[in-house]
Amino acid sequence: MQPEQPKDPKPPTIREIARRNSLFYLQVSLYQFDLATGIKIRSYQRDRFHTASLGSSVIKWNYDNPEQAVRDLTANNGEKVMEFVKEATPYSKESNKLGASGFTDCLSGEKFHMYTHVSNAVPVPTLFQPLFGNTRSWMPLRGLLSVFPPSGGEVPQVPRISQPVIDDSSANSDLSKEFEHDKALVEYRQKRWAENVPVSGPIALGNVFVKASQGNIVENDLYVVRYSLMSTSDVHALDGEALWMQVYDKRDKTTSFMAVGGGRNNVWGIDKLNNRTAGLVFSTMHHTFGALMGAFAKSNKNVPELTTGVTGIAWSQSLQLLRDNPALGIRRGLASGFDVGSRLMAMVRQGAGMNVVDSPGGDDDLVEISVTVDPVDESDM
Repeated sequence: MQPEQPKDPKPPTIREIARRNSLFYLQVSLYQFDLATGIKIRSYQRDRFHTASLGSSVIKWNYDNPEQAVRDLTANNGEKVMEFVKEATPYSKESNKLGASGFTDCLSGEKFHMYTHVSNAVPVPTLFQPLFGNTRSWMPLRGLLSVFPPSGGEVPQVPRISQPVIDDSSANSDLSKEFEHDKALVEYRQKRWAENVPVSGPIALGNVFVKASQGNIVENDLYVVRYSLMSTSDVHALDGEALWMQVYDKRDKTTSFMAVGGGRNNVWGIDKLNNRTAGLVFSTMHHTFGALMGAFAKSNKNVPELTTGVTGIAWSQSLQLLRDNPALGIRRGLASGFDVGSRLMAMVRQGAGMNVVDSPGGDDDLVEISVTVDPVDESDM
């Protein structure tokens, strides 16, 4: 008796072929994107993310309320923040092979986002080391914030979505009005750092805004950590919260940037984009700051010049980076590109429904300039 011959497999349909090809090209595109951004990505399904991702021994991820785990990290005067920093710091010391700039662990396959990110450490020039070691000074975090791609910094309020960004020079064809906008913004930010209040309240990140709160500076024998919780406002394309942590390593005089983010966006696909692009934006900001510190140290410019973040200054810095560090300049252009349609996506998010539109304490989190604080020692600048 002849053995039964196997039946020919059913040929795939045109739809199945198209789906397979789409998945293949998507994977290739993501691989090329990661090469361009320099971010090493590890993605996990739900069954492993809360146990295998970076920081999972410290972070209590909550799949029903993604942003709650981020908020919880700020409890107990930053004890959990310091635990996370201890676990994450070794990842910031990895060699810069193949142009790598950072590391991200993220959740995949869900209708919300969760991630942890660590940007590679950069050296702090001797001129700036006393400032980073000063546990009363918020200037290093303000300097970092000012070079968010394309520009960033504290603002008096979040405008309505129909209003132009407070420091958007393209919104004014009148050069005198543009000058007045930038001048007023610089004066506001200078008051913030002169009074040395924590980074708090409305923050412009390009064309969109977050609310900063829970700011603190913590220290142990190894690190000085400045952190602030960033919550999306109603004028933002994304939805959720991210804890920003700027770490100064006392041993090797380097600084690194770390972030933990979580949230739920009702606009399809945005959470997946958030997981992947957060590392690009954060590492670009961090490495830009490192490059500018090096340039400022050589020219002996004073620290406050790092903290204004107005559009004109930010673009001139980007052009300088493109000349001096082409790879970083290209990444800065790529990261800034996500800001182009951010206002439109914020409008779409408003229509789809928003979850996080303010910091946990609301307006109570804004530290007014009139408060009494210890001034920063000028010798530390």
